[in-house]
Amino acid sequence: MRRGTGRRLIACFLVLALSACANSTNHANYTTYTPKGPSEPAAVERHATQALAEKAKGDDFRDGTNGVGVDYAEAIRWYWLAVEHGSTGASNNLAALYLNGLGGSVNVSQAIRLYRLAASGGNSYAMVSLGDLAQKGLGVPKDDEEAAHWYGRAIDADGNAVALNELALLYEYGRGVPQDMSQALPLYRRAAEGGNPVAMVNLGNLYATGRGVPPSDVEAVAWYRKAAELGNPGGQRALGLMYLEGRGVPQNLSEASKWLNLVAQPQFTSPKQGATAPAP
Repeated sequence: MRRGTGRRLIACFLVLALSACANSTNHANYTTYTPKGPSEPAAVERHATQALAEKAKGDDFRDGTNGVGVDYAEAIRWYWLAVEHGSTGASNNLAALYLNGLGGSVNVSQAIRLYRLAASGGNSYAMVSLGDLAQKGLGVPKDDEEAAHWYGRAIDADGNAVALNELALLYEYGRGVPQDMSQALPLYRRAAEGGNPVAMVNLGNLYATGRGVPPSDVEAVAWYRKAAELGNPGGQRALGLMYLEGRGVPQNLSEASKWLNLVAQPQFTSPKQGATAPAP
């Protein structure tokens, strides 16, 4: 073999090696990502099953469940694997870790890309998160109209109870949409009936103040109680005050103390990595 030919071969091998190294870059440094889906039905089913298992492992390391401690870096690794296999839930959960700097530094732009990826796959919770970011102006321009758009999409997707409550708030106070209690009230009610305790408290507040509805302390207490029994601090505090003041229920200082003391207890915080208690 001639010397010049040998040198060219060595150069080719070096280029191929560098290309392989570049392709092994950690997912955390990706700027964009589009999962490559399989085309055959059997492969689709296999990828979906694999994605479910990988997301479940990510959830375990995020929450410290099923015999493992909290390890956000490991959760990120499993979530990325699930994202590669098309899991919108993993994309949504991974975005939350980047947004909050869990397992690494805060990366809002990466979080937004992942939320958008999940939303494009129909994940309503990612849509809610995009609405929240638009409301706060975090990583995107502050835009209540854009927030209302995302909440509306989440409601259309699957009746997301969080989105129902958030859109109701926008209608109640006229942010991004015209102020309209006739729109806010049914949204609050749908969210509350769907099990959202924050919406239950908001609906109770409307009845307690007569805002958009005939005032009714009895109705307010009913909604506060539902939220309180679900462990919502706002519902517990409101119910305690109603017992304290004898509004909608007979005055009962013992019941008032019971509910208000619950609110006074120290609130749960996220465990540090390595702990076994579940994260919120």
